Amino acid sequence: MLSTQVSRVTIRARAVPTQSLLRQYSKRTASSPLLLTSRTSRASIRQQTPPYTFTTVPRRLAATGVLPGQKSKRGVVSRIIHKTATYLGIFVIGSGIAVAALFAYDYSTYTNVGSEVDIPVSELALNPRRGGPKNLPVIDYFVDDDESEEARACKHKPKLVLLGTGWGNVALLKNMYADEYHVTVISPSNYFLFTPMLPSATVGTLELRSLVEPIRRILPRVRGHFLKGSAEDVDFSEKLVEVSALGTDGSEQRFYVPYDKLVVGVGEMMTI
Repeated sequence: MLSTQVSRVTIRARAVPTQSLLRQYSKRTASSPLLLTSRTSRASIRQQTPPYTFTTVPRRLAATGVLPGQKSKRGVVSRIIHKTATYLGIFVIGSGIAVAALFAYDYSTYTNVGSEVDIPVSELALNPRRGGPKNLPVIDYFVDDDESEEARACKHKPKLVLLGTGWGNVALLKNMYADEYHVTVISPSNYFLFTPMLPSATVGTLELRSLVEPIRRILPRVRGHFLKGSAEDVDFSEKLVEVSALGTDGSEQRFYVPYDKLVVGVGEMMTI
């Protein structure tokens, strides 16, 4: 007799494959007489002659009806659907957990701060006085002059007005002592341009933004103010600088900025 080493399982009568599958399997396994029976049929066959060899089919054949070495199309499709559904479920559950964790973190770190805060503002900053040769508004103080103790301390110090944001004025802002003057910068450009490196930006060696330094990064050290406008005239007798700037409605507005010390660093403009 030829014995076949296969895993044994107990097959109930209703799970017995068809006789054609059994015949195919018996040819593959060698092939002594093959019978698949229940316990009761085994006992009756033992009384018969000649003796038979009882072989139990593998688990795959018993469960799916597919012979070893064969692939079931239904099994491949079901596995693909099962894996797809599994990965999709994992993604949906993971995304839900991440979103829930984000909302939980946002809720735990949120603090309800009162939206109404009293900010002291000088009356002269809101309603400046008028004066000068042309009877224009005179900007003695700014709205943010009272926002902190340090700014309030510089409010009544000597007024230093710088015209332009070129090499000289930027160097002065970076090297002057803080809290010595009430600083105001007036220029149509709110940035400092490093002009010697412009050819490098032209050929693509450097980006243009690498050559530009915003004035707002320099002024906080000296608690200064910036006015985007053009200096039109200077009244040296009354120490007033006439400035023209665009208003909120797009129209030109003119006003005076008083000074105690004036630095003119507007540079030059070539005309051809």
